[in-house]
Amino acid sequence: MKRLNRRTFLRGAGGIAIGLPLLNIMDERPVGAQAETPAPRRILFSFRPNGDEIAKRFTATGETAFQLGEFLAPLDPYRADLLFLNRLDKRYGKMGEAERADNHQQGGSALAPWPSGEGSYPIGGTDRKIGYVKGPSADYAIGERVLAKDKTVPHRHLVFRVGQKNNDIWNMHSHGGPSGSQNPIPPETDPYAAYARLFTFNTDPAQQAALLERIAKKQSALDLVTEEARALETRLGSEDKQRLAQHSEAIRDIERTLTAARGGLGCAPIDLGSKLDPYASDSHLAIAKLFFKISAMAFACDLTRVVQFNWGGNTNNRVYKNLGLSEGHHDISHKGTTDSFTTIRGIHKYLWTESLALYEALKEIPEGGSNVWANTLVVHWNELGQGDSHTIKDNLVVFASGSSHFRRGRLVDFNNGASFSDMLASCFHFMGFEDVATFGDPRLASGAPLSGLV
Repeated sequence: MKRLNRRTFLRGAGGIAIGLPLLNIMDERPVGAQAETPAPRRILFSFRPNGDEIAKRFTATGETAFQLGEFLAPLDPYRADLLFLNRLDKRYGKMGEAERADNHQQGGSALAPWPSGEGSYPIGGTDRKIGYVKGPSADYAIGERVLAKDKTVPHRHLVFRVGQKNNDIWNMHSHGGPSGSQNPIPPETDPYAAYARLFTFNTDPAQQAALLERIAKKQSALDLVTEEARALETRLGSEDKQRLAQHSEAIRDIERTLTAARGGLGCAPIDLGSKLDPYASDSHLAIAKLFFKISAMAFACDLTRVVQFNWGGNTNNRVYKNLGLSEGHHDISHKGTTDSFTTIRGIHKYLWTESLALYEALKEIPEGGSNVWANTLVVHWNELGQGDSHTIKDNLVVFASGSSHFRRGRLVDFNNGASFSDMLASCFHFMGFEDVATFGDPRLASGAPLSGLV
């Protein structure tokens, strides 16, 4: 039997990941069918690093009479669409010492509320080492549910990060699992490459025909790889079978991207403007806004229903020169002085202000008599409550949405009586998966979604 090696998989995966949102000749539904189909729900997890300042989040804390503090103030014009979830506990102390990393590392994987496994990454302040979490993140798991319900969606989820090229335990926020398995998912960091991979807007019949021919050849290559994988499986041990299963899942992902997406009227090309260096510090805002546009259009074209967006990795040490700073964000967050907190509030105010471009990108795309914003939940989160104390309690999560699924315009303070994992269960419910009572390791959850949200 011909040997199946790692290069075969890599050659296949590297050459054929492509999405085709506007090839109408591949869509067998009637022209008017798209307008009659209710718009699907979508979710986008938006990460910012290094904690904030707990005491300065709000100047008044009534459920509807709350007042936003200095760094949250840019959100005030949107408060009717927002739900502030204050003081959620990540509960990592309930796991054994050997099962958890430091709070930056573990907190950065909070979308995957599982114990950490063995690995070679140093744990801050100790002489121990640790590895990635052993289970899937919510973006991956929700995407799995979406694909199980609708196999025509090309991408389980999209994962984007602004800035850093390198991948390690401090900046990998998406995980594939399954439970008990370490499987970190590298994000895309170049919006230009991401756009070219995801979108093919082409109305020329000759070019469409040539593209279909190339797709047929690539599908044949995939069929060969899949056939060899099945033959090889009988000769493998349990550990190798698990690795092969992950490769096979990647092949199935690629096969889905060879199918046309079902974009509505809002599905259209994006002007990316003049190309910038995605990794230059001065480019971070422009790159973030490109990822916002790409995310919104991926939703509009139904290329995916789940996105994870990251302003940087946990412990991100970007120097915000545009704010007049000469020191990195992570370094400043450790100081705990009056001056450092003033600077931290300024950084967060800036990030919140610029995050509003995501809301507007979703609002600008028409859909079913409304817009994409009306069917999307944006979940803003952080790996820590506060940076200088590295707290895993007192986490702030902000839900932003044009959907009426949650009762918005409110502040709900859980006083650390509910967990971050409970919040993730509420995200499953928003996406229509109401059978999910808990997500992640049971020690990190209460056994039910957050109460009082709907």
